[in-house]
Amino acid sequence: MVDTKQQGGKVTTSLKSLELARAEKGPMSSKNLFYTINKTDKNFDLKEAIITAIRNNATDYLNPPITNIGYKGILKTSKEIIKWYNTSQDIENEFNTSAMIMEKAGTGGALFRNLYRDFLKESYDLLKLDELKSGHKAFIEVAELWTSVSQLFEKVSKTKDFKYVQQASDILKTISDKEKKAMEMLSKIKPIR
Repeated sequence: MVDTKQQGGKVTTSLKSLELARAEKGPMSSKNLFYTINKTDKNFDLKEAIITAIRNNATDYLNPPITNIGYKGILKTSKEIIKWYNTSQDIENEFNTSAMIMEKAGTGGALFRNLYRDFLKESYDLLKLDELKSGHKAFIEVAELWTSVSQLFEKVSKTKDFKYVQQASDILKTISDKEKKAMEMLSKIKPIR
């Protein structure tokens, strides 16, 4: 398996341990979701599946059911971090923990964008569609911007200087716009004929 950096990246575990982990309870639990894929004799068009997955993902991203996720959630966060800073009782701990979670614990930030960036690159290598190449380039930049936000959070935790919160807020607005534009483009990928 591949896990977050603090767990060592590539790791091994028993099926029983994996089963127990997937069945854990709590707010971040997976509710024991799993998929079983059985091979059939039916022909499977990987290229079409990739295009469909990218289009569906982009469409879902652009139409979030609530304003806390997707580009709308990022834009909302750009405003909320200012309120958070102004009301925090423990700036050092809260911003440091958030930076760590964003970069190392697998919750948002650059980690997911790096995965999606790499997926788009592999998809482009297979399909040679210009939209995938453009999407890949966009997510290279977006991932770097997310890393900048987490680095600014670390600076906030060390200095308690509001200017770093403002810089992070401005970058989050940029990320929201860039992700939205990239996903709008990816949502319009045409099937291969």
